[in-house]
Amino acid sequence: MTAFKNYSIKNKLIIIQTTTAFIVVLVCCIFFVLNDIRTFKDSAKRKMYSLTRIVGENAVPTLVFLDQDAATQILMKLNKEPDIALASIFDKNGRLFARYSRQSLSNDSVRMAYIKKPATPEFEGRRLVINYPLYQDSAFVGTVVLRAELNDLDKIIIGYIIVAGLVLVAAIIACLIISGFLQRSIVYRLLRLVSKTKEVAKTGNYALRVDGTGDDEIGVLADGFNTMLIQIEKMEKFLKETNESLKNYSTTLERTNRELEEFAYISSHDMKSPITSLHGMLTLMQQKNAIKPEHQQLFDLAFNSATQMRKTIHALNEIIAFRKTLKIEREKINLAEALEEVKLRIYDMIVSSGAQITANFSECPFVNYPAVHLKSIFQNLLTNAIKYKQEGRAPVIDIKTTKQENFVVLEVRDRGLGIDMSRYKDKLFGLFQRFHTHTEGMGIGLHMIHSIVESYGGKILMESEVNRGTTFKIYLGNAPL
Repeated sequence: MTAFKNYSIKNKLIIIQTTTAFIVVLVCCIFFVLNDIRTFKDSAKRKMYSLTRIVGENAVPTLVFLDQDAATQILMKLNKEPDIALASIFDKNGRLFARYSRQSLSNDSVRMAYIKKPATPEFEGRRLVINYPLYQDSAFVGTVVLRAELNDLDKIIIGYIIVAGLVLVAAIIACLIISGFLQRSIVYRLLRLVSKTKEVAKTGNYALRVDGTGDDEIGVLADGFNTMLIQIEKMEKFLKETNESLKNYSTTLERTNRELEEFAYISSHDMKSPITSLHGMLTLMQQKNAIKPEHQQLFDLAFNSATQMRKTIHALNEIIAFRKTLKIEREKINLAEALEEVKLRIYDMIVSSGAQITANFSECPFVNYPAVHLKSIFQNLLTNAIKYKQEGRAPVIDIKTTKQENFVVLEVRDRGLGIDMSRYKDKLFGLFQRFHTHTEGMGIGLHMIHSIVESYGGKILMESEVNRGTTFKIYLGNAPL
């Protein structure tokens, strides 16, 4: 069936039509052969019955007068019938009275034939045996038994088989010729539809159409194909227009973002000098003890505000500078070596906190990623885990990597303070978002990690529970170099 499935429609139709015609003609030939054989046998029965009756009526006087020679003479006349192989006359006691045989046959065989045969005609393969009882004035006087060898039956069957074979061959040839012509009306239109489909797939020209569809199922299919092409053509036109609009919008958006970044950079740069000067003057006033005691509270508020403003401007400058690095090319990085370099950067922080950091990169030791951004991810996650540790406990940080499809999954787990996800779930990666205020910070670390990961085709999953810790699963897009 697999090979048949791969045949062309033309060959499938020819095979189906030829096979159907072959089966139909074969069944008809078998029926006619069997019917003719049955007719031949019925005719043979009638002929044998007539011969047996004629022989029996002529043999009745010989049995009455016990004239065996006359009975034998009657049976000998059957030598003109080539099918008669054995003829016997038995008296009323079942004793052999006279017989005729084309071949020598023992009396025991003849008697056994008589005893075992019923009183009706019966076929034994190619043999036909018939018994005919003889009566004289309603008195049973004996029996005539004839056995015929139907030698012509084999010839008839062979002749029928030859004729049936010739009929089958002729029918198949005729079916092939006729189906070859008739299937064109179906196959030609299907092939035209297939050809048009291939042309559309190859050229992408949805303006093409199938002509001369018709009203049958193939016509419905062709009409549906044309309708589909019309819809695709409209959709393609709509998509082109939409893409062009999106392209223009994207260009405008990029230009606006660039202008906003430049404005933010200029604004933060212009504000940096006056804020720095203000902070310096306030510091100098504090050092000179120029603040009256009754103004100390107002001075402290002004000093703290200036300090916070300076930190915010510094963070803005850092974010703007960071965004300009999001198009750095990838390189093959050894994760263990990158982590060790980051640990050296924050060595004092690790030692002072007593942090325990374990890493397992055995499943995926390398990643294709910008080195500066991968180290930034490590540094932000480690410093956060150390800063937001539970009081009185040394930070415990577990790091490992796994491979999932085209991603290297970096998993970082700590046992720190955790985050209330019910309150801050939608604010996790926002700029200047802080979830704990007991230690210094600007709330830009997670925002930077999120921006890096998404810029390189990845994603971040985060699980956290208050006083139980936080787990980050960072899917790093591991694109080929």
